[in-house]
Amino acid sequence: MSEKKSLLIKSCLEDLSAELLMSIFDYLTSIEILISFFNLNKRFCLIIYYYLQSGYRLTQFHLNNTNYLTYKLFHKNILPNLKSTITSLELGSDYYYGQIDYFHQYQLLRLDSLKLHFIDPKNITEILEKFLNYNRLQWFDKINLIMDEEIIGWNEQIPFCVQNIPVRELKITGKVPYVFAQHLMTGCYSITHLTIHLKFDHDLLPLLYYLPNLIECNVHVDDRGRDISNSLTLLEPLPNLKQFKYEGLMPSFYLRRLLLEINKHIEHLFIYTQDYQWPFHSTEAFSSKFFDLLHDLRTFNFYIRLITSESFKNLTTDFIDTKYLIKKNLCQNIAYVLSNDIGQIFSLPYAFKHFEIFEKNFFNQIYYAEYEKENINISYWNNIKHLTLHINIYNSLLLKSIKETFIKLYSINYQVPTFSLTPQDNELHQYDVQFNSIKKLTIRDSVKHGCHIPQPLFLLTSNLVELDIDHFYLMQIISIVSQQTQSRILSAFARLRRVTVRQFNERLTEHFFSYFSHIKIFALIFATYQMQVYRTNLPFLNDLLSSIPNLISLKLEHIKRPHEYHAFIEMKENIEGIFSTYYSKNSYWCKWYDDQTQKHNKYATFLFST
Repeated sequence: MSEKKSLLIKSCLEDLSAELLMSIFDYLTSIEILISFFNLNKRFCLIIYYYLQSGYRLTQFHLNNTNYLTYKLFHKNILPNLKSTITSLELGSDYYYGQIDYFHQYQLLRLDSLKLHFIDPKNITEILEKFLNYNRLQWFDKINLIMDEEIIGWNEQIPFCVQNIPVRELKITGKVPYVFAQHLMTGCYSITHLTIHLKFDHDLLPLLYYLPNLIECNVHVDDRGRDISNSLTLLEPLPNLKQFKYEGLMPSFYLRRLLLEINKHIEHLFIYTQDYQWPFHSTEAFSSKFFDLLHDLRTFNFYIRLITSESFKNLTTDFIDTKYLIKKNLCQNIAYVLSNDIGQIFSLPYAFKHFEIFEKNFFNQIYYAEYEKENINISYWNNIKHLTLHINIYNSLLLKSIKETFIKLYSINYQVPTFSLTPQDNELHQYDVQFNSIKKLTIRDSVKHGCHIPQPLFLLTSNLVELDIDHFYLMQIISIVSQQTQSRILSAFARLRRVTVRQFNERLTEHFFSYFSHIKIFALIFATYQMQVYRTNLPFLNDLLSSIPNLISLKLEHIKRPHEYHAFIEMKENIEGIFSTYYSKNSYWCKWYDDQTQKHNKYATFLFST
């Protein structure tokens, strides 16, 4: 565009009325408005201030979906002028890397709500301490920290502490790359609402001990850890606790003791656990006598998984005894499903966002405590967004039932069963089923490779935008397709915007990246169990970058790195040099992490973002 034409456009834009400009602003985010018009002239600044005052758009900024170049401009040109007005800030994401690295400089004096999606958890304590230093009199309403354990791996040397930070609502979610020490929560009396992801059950007890003013507590725990029976007796009551939600592996008889110790006046209870020893309605767990002790309880939502045995083959008699929960109006109904290996007992409406199906005849094997004319009440399942399948999907009736029952389903995680998928005459593409609501699909192997997917599940997901898949199955999808489905396969790939390939084998990449020319977010998780030759470059990178012109984010994880320091530096320089041939150096961010250290092998992760 010539200089004369650009000046004419600028002149015409400035001639517009303030009302018309504000109508144009309605189509833009606050960040886009500020980046585009903030420093043009005094008139535009006044219009922006006037327009963005409504809805707190000058005090609350969400940068977690802002690309790296835009964030750099905001950080350099806008943030210094607004640092005294910002009260709420969100930044960082799992694909727009680099924001946290530029965040340390400015003191946001009025900040009371902070949400950070961390790439490197080592920065957590440093950032919070800086906020505490210049916000000593500031009371935080919310701190929300989202961890990403995949990048640096488990590191037992990283403790996490929010000690002495005056915050009401604290959320620490994602994977757990830190060790929880009992003394780290002392002095956190201000916390009233807690959501946290812990590694072990025994980390939960000191939390409850040191946070006496909790009103709401939501806990997700990965493992049982050491025996907690003795520690339970040391707990103090939490008189203000109204809602308690637990998702983990703690046996129900321990959960029963825990609840009676902390508060008999709790109002809302959510339990999602696996119990291998007693059925949940036994006297040692959630019997009728237990609920007689909880006088103020309004709702009890639960899901309990059992390892089935001969004693569970005839649960009908015992199951009828659970009707007391319905009579107390703690839930509308209760259901159980038994398969060969797994038993599932849960309240209805189902209160959790995720559910698993272990039995191909699942919908015919649901038993209800309270019989209804309509065998399955669709509204029971409205909360479920994520479904995990451990069964053979080559069953059109099953797929139709899944679609009709889980009407708000967002993602499917397909754990491919052992030797269950073999070529059949009834191919999936011939089924009259379309999962239009599914946006994310995960296909993983429950065992080592050996099964085939001749017709992939994502042919039935017409609006799929995210795919997480083992490399083996992706190669099956690409190579073993019939002429009948080839065009649909290519169309499905064209709709994808985010792809994660696990167990990636770089030797099998011929024409591989050309299938993903439309995607923006790409992650390759290398197959660490394979022997990799030490090298200082990645030969496939040129093919990748030339085939995917819309790429905004790339993660290369578990790259086997040379033992010698200088060879590793050479590898970094070679890879970053390749990126520089496709992108201007001031338009992207990249960084290396040591993500896993083993006795004989070292791995690294490379993160790239435009």
